[in-house]
Amino acid sequence: MFSYLLGPAFSYWRLPPFAAGSATDRALTTRRDCIDWLPQPRSPDPSEPPPAGQSRAQGICEVLSTNDLYHILGVSRSPVIDRLTLRRAYLSRSKACHPDKCPGNPDATHAFQRVSIAYGVLSQPSLKRMYDASPNGDQPDILRSPPCGYADETLKGVLLSIVSDFLDGNLEMIRTLLQAISDLNPSLKLGDDGINSVLSVLENIRGRVLTCRACILALHSELVRVLEIQYAFRQLPYLDITSRSRLTIQLTAITLSLPVTLEKAIQDAQEDVAGVGGQTRTTDGRNREGDKAALLPKHVVLLIRGIDMVLDKMERVLG
Repeated sequence: MFSYLLGPAFSYWRLPPFAAGSATDRALTTRRDCIDWLPQPRSPDPSEPPPAGQSRAQGICEVLSTNDLYHILGVSRSPVIDRLTLRRAYLSRSKACHPDKCPGNPDATHAFQRVSIAYGVLSQPSLKRMYDASPNGDQPDILRSPPCGYADETLKGVLLSIVSDFLDGNLEMIRTLLQAISDLNPSLKLGDDGINSVLSVLENIRGRVLTCRACILALHSELVRVLEIQYAFRQLPYLDITSRSRLTIQLTAITLSLPVTLEKAIQDAQEDVAGVGGQTRTTDGRNREGDKAALLPKHVVLLIRGIDMVLDKMERVLG
């Protein structure tokens, strides 16, 4: 589908072939062919949030102002709530009041716990039925202090579920799109080995969610964007091929950026722990001493950069 839809557009430009020698050590560039193209910000993302400070303060106030679990999550009361809707609401609320985003604010910690409890109840059909059957649908006892670590474990579990579901359901779609990119841009030198390397890196994200707090926080923001785009995709008419293709490209771009985002989060966390002593970084953010914080092979990083450049152009062609 992508080859048919985007083939004519790609006939106007190609990525330049890599030069011999140390080409992999240089950033990817573009050249003028039949049209001019300058890097610009991507088209507006449907998940663009309001200013961070305002959003967090408003979210914390809304969570603390009610004992109604539906209001805490910001969803409408209903006998059945779609899982995507519930996850979107939970991630949005928890992002606004996560304690690490509001250090030293006890209200944020309290709100974060309440959001986790609300999600825990409404996401389990048996607990939801019991809650809905209560006379007023308002049970303050439910919101009493949860066990230590409950809120963090809830967030970790939700993020891992989203990553697993997304990768399980979309890796083949991403593979197909990467193959189309490879066919349309031979100069990218992607090939089957390159595609498999990128997909293998994506698979490794699951393990990072379980072992790295910095990765959890980095994934939190990115997966909010993923769910917002998935939701927008569901609202489109079935035959709106152009819009569906554009959102598919956006989803693919976000997905491919996840390993780089996680690597940067881990590097920043390691830098904070190590302090200023001893290690210096190169211009691409890697440590000179043994690449200790480098999680991705350099050729994979370069492939992701090149693919992202192509995806950006494809999105602009679709307008």
